[in-house]
Amino acid sequence: MTGEQGHPCDGTGSNKPPAHRVVVAHPDTLAALGKDGRGEWHTSAHEGLDRQTPLGDMYLRSLMRSQLLLGLGIVSTLVLVLGALPYLFVMTPVLRDATLAGVPLAWLVIGVAVYPVILALALVCVRQARRNERDFVDLVDRS
Repeated sequence: MTGEQGHPCDGTGSNKPPAHRVVVAHPDTLAALGKDGRGEWHTSAHEGLDRQTPLGDMYLRSLMRSQLLLGLGIVSTLVLVLGALPYLFVMTPVLRDATLAGVPLAWLVIGVAVYPVILALALVCVRQARRNERDFVDLVDRS
């Protein structure tokens, strides 16, 4: 049923077009609902992650791979540094026989000086892991 000018009647007898609905909401609310600024629905990587779609799985595998590579790099660096110390003392008699305040230098290096190296590697690991996660969030937000 249409009115005189081709507009549908709203049942009130008037021939004016139906009112356009406007959604007034914060952009974050619209994003949480899955709508863009024009009120249109769109799919995003967030939805892919939530619904465990192949795209979401690909994003998660990418994050997990980067975090795994970071962890393996940190552990291999630690193993190389700590594993090289005994060989260094065995191969260098000057270092092996040196003492500091009556304590063998090898004991001081292995028992005390190793901890700042471990702390430095831990700080690098945390900083890089946060950077990986920030890059992941940026990637998901862009898609």
